[in-house]
Amino acid sequence: MLAQNIHVEQSGCLAVATVVTPLLSLAEGQDIVAELQERIRYSNASLFLLDMTEVEFMDSAFIGMLVQFLQEVQAVRGRIVLANCQANVAFLFKVTRLDSIFTLCDSVEEAKDELQS
Repeated sequence: MLAQNIHVEQSGCLAVATVVTPLLSLAEGQDIVAELQERIRYSNASLFLLDMTEVEFMDSAFIGMLVQFLQEVQAVRGRIVLANCQANVAFLFKVTRLDSIFTLCDSVEEAKDELQS
């Protein structure tokens, strides 16, 4: 399965996923999360970097799916880091206090450093 709203490059256990949609709702989120779940199951990915540069809005349904996906990632002793969140997306993570669960980085390079530490 290849989701249309995401481009994934994988090197070893690190999957760098660039989200290419301005709106993350239930419909888009299901495809994206399914693509990432396949990376765990079939490609041994355990570290996920989500580049959120193009995302302007995400709804609560997508956030719920992201939290469920985090549980799957943690089950394989992995991590998720988000990079390049626009102000309103970063604010949503802060308001919901999910910034204490998900690491938010200002750049892809910073996120890669965070995952490799």
